[in-house]
Amino acid sequence: MALKQLKLVLKVTSDKEEKLRLEYMKSQQYLNDNQDKLNGLSEFKFDYMKQLQTRGETGLTGANYSHYQSFISKIENAMDQQIQVINTAKQVVAQRKGIWLEQQIKAKSIEKLIEKKSNQLLHKRNKAEQMSLDEFTTNQFIQRQKQL
Repeated sequence: MALKQLKLVLKVTSDKEEKLRLEYMKSQQYLNDNQDKLNGLSEFKFDYMKQLQTRGETGLTGANYSHYQSFISKIENAMDQQIQVINTAKQVVAQRKGIWLEQQIKAKSIEKLIEKKSNQLLHKRNKAEQMSLDEFTTNQFIQRQKQL
């Protein structure tokens, strides 16, 4: 494959790699955001349970206690749902990271191939130039010998 074509393939491959990197970063950010939400729910539950304990010490009716328990149960359900979202997000992050890294390997392989081809072309040009110089020098030597 010609060097120009390889450079075009590299550009397409690198562009795809960048797109995949951004998708990976977005999925990682989504995971982090959802972990923050879970932490927020956990803190909210802890604060709410402390509030229940404080109110329980000062006296709490059965209806109020039932209301607190019901609300804590809703928070726990929300936490369970958030854990499911996080687990799914972790799978997506791992998948996207793998796809991105595969594409990165492809791009690096093409870069190495371009480097190899460039070195081969340079070597070929240097060899041709050296042969041309050798021929020129030989011709000059022959002309000088004829003049003598």
